[in-house]
Amino acid sequence: MNVKDIYVYIEVREQTALDVGFQLLSLSQTLKEQYAAKSIAQDVVAVLVGHNVEKHIKTCHDYGADKVVVVDHEVLNFPTTEAVTHALTQVIKTFNPECFLIGATVVGRDIAPRVAARVATGLTADATHLEVDPADDSRLLLMTRPAFGGNLYGTIICPFSYPQMSSIRPEVFVKVLYERPVVEPIRFDFSFTPKHTIEVLERKVKHKEGGDLKKAHMILAGGRSMANHVEKLQEFASSINATFAASRGLVESGKVGKDIQVGQTGTSVRPALYIACGISGAAQHTAGMENAQTIIAINTDPEASIFQFSHLGVVGDAVEVLKEVQKYL
Repeated sequence: MNVKDIYVYIEVREQTALDVGFQLLSLSQTLKEQYAAKSIAQDVVAVLVGHNVEKHIKTCHDYGADKVVVVDHEVLNFPTTEAVTHALTQVIKTFNPECFLIGATVVGRDIAPRVAARVATGLTADATHLEVDPADDSRLLLMTRPAFGGNLYGTIICPFSYPQMSSIRPEVFVKVLYERPVVEPIRFDFSFTPKHTIEVLERKVKHKEGGDLKKAHMILAGGRSMANHVEKLQEFASSINATFAASRGLVESGKVGKDIQVGQTGTSVRPALYIACGISGAAQHTAGMENAQTIIAINTDPEASIFQFSHLGVVGDAVEVLKEVQKYL
């Protein structure tokens, strides 16, 4: 099969194109450069799916798209599983991309395995690192993700079927302004007859327990050992205008909700400052915060793996350490 180019699904929700799509376009430009170093020409192609989505074409080019495929249909106004899966499947079967990237949003996680199954290829879910195999004669995409409950990282390849597919969580990569020229989009003729009648009657916004972790400038996070000190951590976070967050262990203790969980099964963040209190540093958690600009770890265990990721490490009881710091605020 003659396969070519890196395709990225741009999810549009309530007329807003989600940032994760633009982040993956910028990542794809990096992958394109890696292919080019091996004299393999690739284009980065945005697949813009929704209804009345013309306004997002320029933004796709701004963040790295060489071309834009527009799949516009009134049935795509709300991203139902059946319609979006069918749309992306048709695009893949028509253009035969070498790689296909999808943001691991609620919708992305729902449709990615379905699309992979329909086009008979593999899927690496929740990847945290992607690169082109450096071997001279290889076109393989190396897709790395946490495995075994977040205790190890595994690199996965898909050498016998195409496209090489991966879903990537929001905020794992950054969007970069390329300001590429806008070219005439490829308007894809989408035909779809639903097997089931689905009508969206009402949309309700779920109330979140804390602030928006993805936009937080500073985050203070607690681990399982902080279950009896949540209020103290929240008070300290408030005193420094930081957003309070939690590891999976603290969430599983029942003292806080999943809305504020950072990690592979929570939210990926990249604040200017991340303070980890009583967090051991399992790969499941660090996958969601290792891109913070500055990481401060406080833990009673000097061998805790979190110190391998931190810029500043303090061995001690987090509550006592923060109490001392509070004196200087």
